[in-house]
Amino acid sequence: MLEEKKKILDKNVFLNIRKQHRIISEKEKNKRRYLILSVFLSLVIICGIYFLSKQSNIYRVVVSGNNYLNEEDILRLSNVTNDNKFLTTLPFVVEKNVKTNPLVEDCKVELLDGRLVKINVQEKKIIGYTYENNKSVLVTDKDERIELDRDNLYIINKVPLIEGFSQEDLVLIEKELVNCDYSIINEISEIHYYPELKYQYVEVIMRDGNYVFTSPYGLKLLNKYYDMESSYARDKHNCYYFEDISGNAYTSACPWQSEQETEEINSEEEIQDSSQDYEYYEDEDYQEEE
Repeated sequence: MLEEKKKILDKNVFLNIRKQHRIISEKEKNKRRYLILSVFLSLVIICGIYFLSKQSNIYRVVVSGNNYLNEEDILRLSNVTNDNKFLTTLPFVVEKNVKTNPLVEDCKVELLDGRLVKINVQEKKIIGYTYENNKSVLVTDKDERIELDRDNLYIINKVPLIEGFSQEDLVLIEKELVNCDYSIINEISEIHYYPELKYQYVEVIMRDGNYVFTSPYGLKLLNKYYDMESSYARDKHNCYYFEDISGNAYTSACPWQSEQETEEINSEEEIQDSSQDYEYYEDEDYQEEE
């Protein structure tokens, strides 16, 4: 009997101890739950306050790499404004939006410190524009045609108009303009066919008012235009001529001037030169007398 009672007592003690351990364990679990829940709620409140404040907005959007498209157009394509949340801005989504424009070759978006968003675009190289089927189209260096709409029509102010050529000459001109720098192409206003000249029949009108005559193969020499302009005294009566075979460049009377006009211009220049020489020697005599 005593042994049975002892066994029952030991069993009860064991059960009580186990029950106490279970209660303590449940309390600890509840404490951890409350702690995790309080931390989670605190984070939710902090994030809510942060996202509701302007401190979570994009501070500035920087656009780089664009030569033809305006910054406003790229920002409009990106759908990114200062009202967007910086942390929820996804670069790959912005890149996809910008690439919808046919002028954009590639786009990279970076999220930088200070809540800055940098959009770097790589545009297709445009060598000019022309008219096809009564529509304005841009011509790329890869012979791609991009039709201009009303929103992008301003781009024609940055690239030359190419017109009047046969399809064969047009292909040659496009091929040679590919070798010209961006800065030179932007300085060309128009490129026309000039039938009065047999070989140098490509008339290039620069935005500074100068005229250049060359062949389709000589267009690559336009990269030396700035050097040539600084080497020759600018004369409103003369035009620039580029020879594609020799690579030489020179100035001479413009092709639309008659022989009589050329003689009159030359005589005026000789008179000016002689008057300058006379004044020079007169000054020397005056100094000797002193």
